[in-house]
Amino acid sequence: MVLFFIMKRFFVFLLLTVLPFPLLGSDYSSSIEFFLKGYRSELHGEHETALAYYMAALKFNPASSEIRAELAFLYIKKGDTARSEELLKEAIEINPTNRDALFLLAGIYSAQGKLATAKTLYGKCIALNPEDTEAYLYLGSLYVAEKHYKDALITYEKILVYDSDNIIALYYTARLAAETKDNKKANAHYNKVLELKPNFEPALLDLGTINEIEGDFEKAIEYYQRVISIDPTNKKARSRIAAIFIKQKEYDKAILEFEELSGIDRKDLSIRIRIGLLHLEQRRFDEAIREFNFVLASSPGNNIVRLYLAMSWKEKGDLKNAIEEFLKVDPKSEEFSNASKNLVFLYIKTGAPDEGIRTMERYLREVPPTAELLMLLSMLYEEKEDYENGIASLEQARKIDPNNADVLYQMGMLNEKKGSTEKALTLMEEVLKIDSEYANALNFIGYTWAEKGIRLDEAEVMIKKAIAKKPDDGYILDSLGWVYYKKGDYTGALAAILKAHQLMPDDPTIAEHLGDVYASMKEHSKAIHYYGKSIQLEKKEEKRKAIEEKMRQLKESKK
Repeated sequence: MVLFFIMKRFFVFLLLTVLPFPLLGSDYSSSIEFFLKGYRSELHGEHETALAYYMAALKFNPASSEIRAELAFLYIKKGDTARSEELLKEAIEINPTNRDALFLLAGIYSAQGKLATAKTLYGKCIALNPEDTEAYLYLGSLYVAEKHYKDALITYEKILVYDSDNIIALYYTARLAAETKDNKKANAHYNKVLELKPNFEPALLDLGTINEIEGDFEKAIEYYQRVISIDPTNKKARSRIAAIFIKQKEYDKAILEFEELSGIDRKDLSIRIRIGLLHLEQRRFDEAIREFNFVLASSPGNNIVRLYLAMSWKEKGDLKNAIEEFLKVDPKSEEFSNASKNLVFLYIKTGAPDEGIRTMERYLREVPPTAELLMLLSMLYEEKEDYENGIASLEQARKIDPNNADVLYQMGMLNEKKGSTEKALTLMEEVLKIDSEYANALNFIGYTWAEKGIRLDEAEVMIKKAIAKKPDDGYILDSLGWVYYKKGDYTGALAAILKAHQLMPDDPTIAEHLGDVYASMKEHSKAIHYYGKSIQLEKKEEKRKAIEEKMRQLKESKK
């Protein structure tokens, strides 16, 4: 298109200057000679030489608007838009109807983001020639850039008035109709494009997308397959087909498409990653591990893939390999937060809190300490029932982030486990000063009051507020039931605690509470059943003995 503009300007110049050559003086003859030499040099890519010839041509014809436009075009090629803009302004001042100068200057202003000025200049081109297709197309693109889609649509439709088979105008009209949700018009124009050019891939891809949006995946795949039949290496079409299969949870079909894509572009490792993730989704852990290892062989520093590999080992149940891979995630990467949380979980699960503590302390030396890392360290101390060191870690976290409600809540929980209930309550109240709707803090205070049998109405309000935030939290539902129990509302207590037990059937305290409620309702057999279940679930010997004593007393009362 650039060459087309140059040629067109050249022939216009010849018409204006060469035809009346016998009537021209020597200056004009010299101007033409230098201009032709400049043009030839430009065609050969000799821009500096061309520039010198054009300047010489302008010297002999200083009033030429056309030579200035040619010079401006050359300066644009050189990247000197300031000089080009200056020359084009001069050209337009000499000849306000110089369409090429108007068009080029509009392009400069468009690139500079001066869209209003650019639109005005394109408008002047159209005023000179109401069938100036290039001007309409570029004007439409500016409206698109401004997201004025209706104005852009009107602009492109003006081309179709005088050139109804203009494929570019039809295509952009269709795209804009789709953008404005007028899919009927979009389909009509896309189909007209395909009548004129059946293998026009952009239209086929867009029709596929429209059908995807409308939920007709079968039709969408048909369009994408047509693109592939034209161009078997079209990555976008295959990617869209794979995406549809993923939406339909047909993961094996998606994998086949990604395998085809990988064959097209073996350097695109992102395709192998997607294949690995689909295997992971299907719980084919060995296949996922193979894919992620393949990627890491070429890109060992890819932390997100390292994380995926570690998760695959974890899901497979090979916790040793999972830990090894999580440890390879760079502590300075975005993925480190996820990796460190998983590491703490695995150290606790494998009964290795001391190893976890050493790892977290090493991280705290390697990277600037964060509240999150210190919280994770406190969880490992908590697992060891070393509450003093756990609280000390949280105190450091609090210095780093004083308004971190999670830190304060965890401090409260560790103080409760340590036996400092009043200190825990104070910390929970501080949590609520930061976040008045912090569900777990509301629940803690409400349940603690219920245990003490005090402020039961306030406790009920607090716990109900917590339930509004976390309606499916078994612990909070149990707390509400316990408030009802303390109030003597055994029916309300039973309903809430039964729901909590359904959500958390393996929690010993909730099972014990059910036993307490049934005992109070004189349903001794059910009470004994849930006490027995609580004893089976309870890990702490002292607590287990207390429940056994309740059950013994209940059995004695039945005799």
